[in-house]
Amino acid sequence: MVEQDLLQENKMNRNHISGGQAARRIAFVTIGDGSNVRFWSGTPFHMSQSLANEGNDIVHIGPLSAPILPFYKAYSKLRRTFRRRSLSPFQAASVVAQYSADAARKIRAVSPDVVFAPAGSTFAWGVPNGIPLVYASDATFRLIEDYHPNYRNLSRTARETSDQLERDTIARADLILYPSQWAAESAVRDYGADAARIHIIPWGANLKEAPSRDSILGTRKPGPCRLLLIGVNWAEKGADTAVETLVELRARGVETELVICGCTPPKPVSQEGLTIIPYLDKNDREQRDRMDQLYRDADFFLLPTRADCNPMVLCEAAAHGLPSIVRATGGVPYAVHEGETGILVPPNATKVDYAAVISEIFANSERLERMRQSSRDAFETRLNWQVWGRRVSKLIQSL
Repeated sequence: MVEQDLLQENKMNRNHISGGQAARRIAFVTIGDGSNVRFWSGTPFHMSQSLANEGNDIVHIGPLSAPILPFYKAYSKLRRTFRRRSLSPFQAASVVAQYSADAARKIRAVSPDVVFAPAGSTFAWGVPNGIPLVYASDATFRLIEDYHPNYRNLSRTARETSDQLERDTIARADLILYPSQWAAESAVRDYGADAARIHIIPWGANLKEAPSRDSILGTRKPGPCRLLLIGVNWAEKGADTAVETLVELRARGVETELVICGCTPPKPVSQEGLTIIPYLDKNDREQRDRMDQLYRDADFFLLPTRADCNPMVLCEAAAHGLPSIVRATGGVPYAVHEGETGILVPPNATKVDYAAVISEIFANSERLERMRQSSRDAFETRLNWQVWGRRVSKLIQSL
């Protein structure tokens, strides 16, 4: 969106009033297109929508421009071919400078009251002085360095640059929002953040329409124990462990079915009771309805993830009244409350551990029903974007 378009949008929204308070003009700045539900799993889209629903005037700024980026992408690819360490083109000094300059230019064009930058450490450090900055993220660089698959094997330069960008953005931000204490503690411990500026507010389920409570908490569909795993990376989401758990449960005499949706194994896998659905598009009504049915039919959401900051699928599972059985790693222990929205298993858990938890709960229909109820309760009270938007809007008003 060019500056003239931003100015026009700003004029159209300037006088909106909500709840007796003057609306805040929020420049919602993202590297990609934050108004597109397909960008970053729809999280920026739902964030901006929830802030707009609270009466704020949202001006989307993004995608940001860095004309030199293709050169660094090509160079990074070439480097990975001959060297083990990756350059990370998005953290290259020239790319960062262009992103920051483009963001600053477009921000000035709309004269916002506040800048909101989700996962914006690449450019948010350069937000023009005098404009309050709200920075939202699900982790810090120190936490995901060598932990998350996208941040492994970085070169020393890429590490140093990423770490400095995180530090500068945290220092510049007037308000810092995280969905977990895991991330908040790192900001204070590793980057010297002012704890008074940090707020822990859970994120919501990225659903276009949440199912009604009555439609998902009715009588359970008779049949075997049904497990569901949704993820885009077979290895990182622990799909191999999920298949092993299926085999273990059946060996224990528990009739079990497992559906894995969103990814495929590196080698063909054939196992009785296993169904693999490579991909479903939530933005297509027919495919979304099919995914909703997968949630409705399941008894447990199984996620033996190996690295995660704040898995959005756990919120979506709670929206469907589906307890999660998940590995306690990264920010997961703050997304799943033990005994309420699911069960946390140790990071070194094996198929035996997962099978033991699932078989015990499945054998106790009353306990399973209580967890279904409490999972949905958690969604309605805190794991939704309406609650997030309300709390964040109040904080923005204070700025």
